[in-house]
Amino acid sequence: MKQCLRISSLIVLLVLVVSGCSNAEEKKAPGTGLAQGKLAPDFVLKDLEGNTVSLASFKNNNPVCILFWATWCPYCVREVPRVKNLHEKYAARGLKILSINIAANDPLSRVISFKNRYNLPYTILYDEQNTVSQLYGVVGIPVSVIIDRKGVIQYRGYQLPDNVEEIINRIL
Repeated sequence: MKQCLRISSLIVLLVLVVSGCSNAEEKKAPGTGLAQGKLAPDFVLKDLEGNTVSLASFKNNNPVCILFWATWCPYCVREVPRVKNLHEKYAARGLKILSINIAANDPLSRVISFKNRYNLPYTILYDEQNTVSQLYGVVGIPVSVIIDRKGVIQYRGYQLPDNVEEIINRIL
């Protein structure tokens, strides 16, 4: 009886954890006030070195690609090579990538290890209180938000879109 209860509890926990990770093919972007064409709300977070980073500091200078993710999300991990490629291809032309870890069951030490293991060259921010995730209406991950130099959202959805390079080239 105890064994059955333990297994049932484990299954429920697994379903809850997996449901937090979303597949772009399975779900559409959630309907929040942060739609394409709207001004992206400003935020301030710390990077993994403790430096303060604000979205406003990029306005009128750089387009920004924001990625909400977690180390335990398989879809997020699958996006890493694509994001690294975007960084390599477009950083010199001004694209800033802000990769925001949602901190759900992700201690800072694990995020730092993940960054080192995958040799991530772009800025990683740690949303310890999930304030930015809530501000951006993130209910599943990965979520991508592409913002032009004026601070206007050009794309928001689960994962990077197939035409991500087209969008980036248009706003550079």
